[in-house]
Amino acid sequence: MPRITPFESWLVTQQHASRVVSPAYDAVSPKERREFARENPDNFLNTMRLMEDFPEDGRPGQGELLQINRQTLERILDSGSFARLAEPSLFAYQLDSGNHVQTGIVCEVPVEEYDQGKIRKHENTLQDKESLLAQYLEVVGVSSSPICLAYPRCEQIDRVVSGICDESADLSFTSFDDVHQRIWRISDPKLHDRLGELFRGIEVSYLTDGHHRAASGSRYSRMMHERPDDSRHRLLVVLFPDNQLRLLPFHRCVRDLNDKTAGQILDELSRDFRVTRLDSDSFAASRHGQFGLLLDDVWYRLDIKQEIRADANPVDRLDATILQNLVLDPVFGIKDMRNDPRLDYVPDVGGMDVIRDKVADGWPAILVLHAASIDQLMAVADANELMPPKSTYFDPKPRSGIFIRER
Repeated sequence: MPRITPFESWLVTQQHASRVVSPAYDAVSPKERREFARENPDNFLNTMRLMEDFPEDGRPGQGELLQINRQTLERILDSGSFARLAEPSLFAYQLDSGNHVQTGIVCEVPVEEYDQGKIRKHENTLQDKESLLAQYLEVVGVSSSPICLAYPRCEQIDRVVSGICDESADLSFTSFDDVHQRIWRISDPKLHDRLGELFRGIEVSYLTDGHHRAASGSRYSRMMHERPDDSRHRLLVVLFPDNQLRLLPFHRCVRDLNDKTAGQILDELSRDFRVTRLDSDSFAASRHGQFGLLLDDVWYRLDIKQEIRADANPVDRLDATILQNLVLDPVFGIKDMRNDPRLDYVPDVGGMDVIRDKVADGWPAILVLHAASIDQLMAVADANELMPPKSTYFDPKPRSGIFIRER
């Protein structure tokens, strides 16, 4: 496992790629998506609009919105921005952000691998979002956002992929956020067979990004049970070796001090942490069990006093869990990590500028975490446990609008 197969698709053309391929959807806010869509009408993002992307006084109904997305897709296809490939293919897909490069294989895998737990997850999904995405598959009728899977690195797969990437790329472009992306089409049946054989030697794979897309693909497959032999029962995925993935943390922003003074908060934190005031205008945690706190425009380093037990539950060893149990709940009174409006999250992709913006917007306390590791993620998934919300952020993310796979 996984049982990879080539797939029929449209591929964005070199001429149109930099204009059509979308930004990472969840890296931009609904307001930013609204502005981006208006300024870039030919971008594939316009085929994936959600209700929240529209102003409250001008939102279409759900059925109307899906039809708008479908019509936009048809317009983009009619424009010549994509070429329909003559035969099923696999693809090597490389993302290069300047200081990080990762290369994966884009393919189909059977939905049943997800249903049977051979694709392991580490996050919960929301039923409403699953249903919405399943409706999208039914009405708009395409997949373009590969679900990201990690697999334990295999030297033999590395060698095959390296050989493929030694050739000239079929597609090479730079996206809006300066990530350089290259695509190699793999049409040789012998390479299909060789990669298929090698991936069958991988015991399990791990969902890193796309939990809702995977769950909605499973739901859609059940809806389409009377048609058992087509792509409705396969997922579009990209498989990356685990050693190439880059995990970033989500930092926590707290809206108020829970009716406490800064001094009271520091006193309470000193029970479980060594609190050190820093003469600095920034902070980055250097290890697990260490956190940064920006409070009243002053940075503090928080080092947990008691070492994290190696035999603890893999979820309990996560910094996100430690922060919730020792800081957010007892000190700031935040018990619901998913729904409390006093808590917000920022991924560590914008540096200190994003944190300063949150402070300027009236968030008086910022908590900075160290990134979780891929080994921690796998340990949680192997134990059939779930990570706390916003425990990981993978960067760079594969984009939509490179491949279009019809359902």
